[in-house]
Amino acid sequence: MLEAHNMKTNRFLLRMIPGTTLIMAGLLLSVQGYDAFFLAIAGMVGIGVVLFSRWRAGDQPEKDERTNKLGAFSLAYSYLVSLILAMVLFIAVYLEMVDLNTVASLQIIIYVMTVSAIAFMLILNRRADVGGP
Repeated sequence: MLEAHNMKTNRFLLRMIPGTTLIMAGLLLSVQGYDAFFLAIAGMVGIGVVLFSRWRAGDQPEKDERTNKLGAFSLAYSYLVSLILAMVLFIAVYLEMVDLNTVASLQIIIYVMTVSAIAFMLILNRRADVGGP
């Protein structure tokens, strides 16, 4: 039992490292005059997500077959939504319906991909399965 607790603590600490690194890098770059405070904010959000998932999981295992399946399906659905959006943006730019540069197009696609992945994960977790209506 003690060994399982140590493994869980080590995994928790390993998941905190990227957030802490982002916070330190963002603050260091901001002190040097760069506009990088967003990195510190992203690190705080990352640590918040790790703490929330640790609190929510409690003594339950972090992953099982169901959560792996839900994660895979939510990312697949998000990929399809993003691919369709990329095709729509391409057609809209090609037909000169909108005037977008490359950076704006990529930003739109990345934001939609992130939001749709989170949304699909929440929806599939509520339904507790990926099959059926």
